[in-house]
Amino acid sequence: MTVVEIKQEITGEKGISRTQVLDFDQGVVVNLQVKAGKKIPRHHANCHVLVYVVSGEVWFGVSEQRFHLKTGSLLHMNPFEEHDIEAIQDSSLLVIKTGSQTGCNIRA
Repeated sequence: MTVVEIKQEITGEKGISRTQVLDFDQGVVVNLQVKAGKKIPRHHANCHVLVYVVSGEVWFGVSEQRFHLKTGSLLHMNPFEEHDIEAIQDSSLLVIKTGSQTGCNIRA
């Protein structure tokens, strides 16, 4: 068993902070914090991804759709689904990646 504390502060210079909070067999959990107005460009993960909005609101683009996610929202993506994120408010997300390849491929 593992217990972790997740800090609610954006530490990245560009208003985006990614902190790996847990690494386990066949998965990883990342705390992604994004300042209002900041964007994460379109990219994909090579695995299943769950995104849970701990606080704030974001526009989450998946393929050709846009979803308005807010505190308490949970989203699931299949491997290789292209997605991007734009924060409406300062936001904290938990990103849970499962599978043998948990990396991301970001494209500008």
